[in-house]
Amino acid sequence: MLALTPGVIRLIPTLVLVGVFAACSSPTAPDPLESGAPAASAPASAASAVASAIIGLTNHERAAAGLSALRVNARLMQAAELQADQLLAAGQLAHDLPGAQYPTLRDRIAAVHYSWRAIGENLAWGQRDAAHAVQSWMGSDGHRANILNSAFTEIGAATLPDRNGRVYYVQVFGRPQ
Repeated sequence: MLALTPGVIRLIPTLVLVGVFAACSSPTAPDPLESGAPAASAPASAASAVASAIIGLTNHERAAAGLSALRVNARLMQAAELQADQLLAAGQLAHDLPGAQYPTLRDRIAAVHYSWRAIGENLAWGQRDAAHAVQSWMGSDGHRANILNSAFTEIGAATLPDRNGRVYYVQVFGRPQ
């Protein structure tokens, strides 16, 4: 598992993590580059509603574990949107996208001018809705560690459907300086 603290990248084998990066896709998700009829883009309000649902469900999981709710941060919302846009353009699920304008989480965080002590990111693709995306994350050790990480105090989320209507889900977690 990859963890980030300012100026340091290291592998940490425990669940006491700051900024775990984890990705999740539906186990039966087809190739995102598979041909098919273009799907209509979701209106911005629908995408915002799904992002809000992701945040609400994430905070529900934190409350069930006795943790405080994450506050929505506009800059983290922008960082999540940057990654959702890049995932859609690349047609792949990856935390690092070498050819993208903002290839790493650090690059995306810097682009939105978020001053941080801890950051993390969860990705998913192909789940049918926000509830299933959060359920998938909670079923994965690395994603669950991010959601239940007490070091994080803020969150941003974004979603975008691909041309076949399958959705990329992005959560960005942070703790400001």
